[in-house]
Amino acid sequence: MKFKIIQFSHSKGMMRLLASVAILLAWQFSVAQSLARGDNEDSARGGSAPVGSVSLVIGRAFVESASNGRERLSTGAFVREGDSVQTDSNGHVHIRFRDNAVLSVRPSSELHITTYRFDENNPENSTIKLDLIQGAARTVSGEGAKAARHRFRLNTPIAAIGVRGTDFVVSSTSRSLTALVNDGAIVVAPFSSQCTQGGIGPCAFNGVELDAGSLQIIEFDSSMSLPRLVPLLARDQDAEQYQNLVGDLVARSQASADDSSQLSASPASADDGDGGVNVNDLVTKSVTSFGLEDEAKDQAPYSTGFTPGIQQTPSELRQRQLVWGRYAEGKGNLERLTLPLSDAASGRRATIGGNYEYYLFRPEGFQGEVQKGLGEIGFSLSSAQAYFKREGEISPVAVSGGDLVIDFNSNLFRTSLDLYHLELGAASFSSAGRLYDGGYFYARDPQSRIMGAVSLDGRESGYFFDFSNWQGLVQGITLWDATK
Repeated sequence: MKFKIIQFSHSKGMMRLLASVAILLAWQFSVAQSLARGDNEDSARGGSAPVGSVSLVIGRAFVESASNGRERLSTGAFVREGDSVQTDSNGHVHIRFRDNAVLSVRPSSELHITTYRFDENNPENSTIKLDLIQGAARTVSGEGAKAARHRFRLNTPIAAIGVRGTDFVVSSTSRSLTALVNDGAIVVAPFSSQCTQGGIGPCAFNGVELDAGSLQIIEFDSSMSLPRLVPLLARDQDAEQYQNLVGDLVARSQASADDSSQLSASPASADDGDGGVNVNDLVTKSVTSFGLEDEAKDQAPYSTGFTPGIQQTPSELRQRQLVWGRYAEGKGNLERLTLPLSDAASGRRATIGGNYEYYLFRPEGFQGEVQKGLGEIGFSLSSAQAYFKREGEISPVAVSGGDLVIDFNSNLFRTSLDLYHLELGAASFSSAGRLYDGGYFYARDPQSRIMGAVSLDGRESGYFFDFSNWQGLVQGITLWDATK
């Protein structure tokens, strides 16, 4: 290292130099301490280097390793090859890996990091293998999976999943799986002599491909010979299959809520040695996990738009025909318009599913047909909630205005939204597309997506949307009232 000698003609310059040297020495000391801590931790866990770190923990979650056994997870903790991440019924974990892949482990789930070898110099030589033992997970591919798709695999108990530069969600039990693709494509293949659990990469034999633009989900169970594709929208001919899928999620949501309620009222279980679950234990967050400096920032952006200042009560939400239900715990304090999935489904049927997190429910007769002769209807925005996501961080976005017009004669819609982020400024969203039988509408392009539905009398509407902006993703849900 070369140093340049600087001569100062007065004491102020010398003071600045001394302050700079002090800062440099303090920084070097801090780095040395961090490296020492990392070395000590690696030694304590058998010398294995971290492959990722935890960026968000909600509720109760654990990591189990061969060297350290089962430990409670917290934001900032490292994960390593061979670790298993486990969540309780109220637990949710985000992990960012060395290659910038992001993994979300949902409630009541267990995921094993079987192999994670990212070659920074030659990413095409990377090898990544994950095993979803049970539950649900979302994975967004990093450099390793994108460069070495032939060496990426996510196993479930009954099938293997390969990717093509992908963002996807999978829910699995010992006998079934359901998967949704947000971006890219996946290949799902049942295990066989040609596709073994010990393999790596996608399986071609009996594999079924699903891409994000197909408006479908993929499902498979142990009684089927091949996976099958099911329309994501509740079209008439597939309504029963779709309702069965949503019904399964509702049942899981109710079970999670019951389990969480029991945990809250019970003392600590014998295996974790700490107090019972309470309100303060349900959400563990930090500046890095939510991108927020303090609690006030949860409120400030929303106060500029149509998002309620606090979570609306179930009775308030149920006064409307259209109700949003959320799967699992949602986004904590940022949830203002949603009910648990089981509550939203009471007396209503699912119409559309948004990103495998939100489902829009409405009361329906047996046929589920929209009233005839509605013509063109303009809608005014009633309420909305939106978020900005980037690199595992989530922060609120205000929806400050919007417009929605649905022409039932030509079966077309158009909409726009005005949005505002406290730190990033203003943004706008617009979309237009086709209205389908049953009152469902949908549109997608490389940068945005919208999925929505209207009430059968045409008096209410709601949609899920997301679009790329601010080098991240803006996502949200809306509710509208007819102005005519």
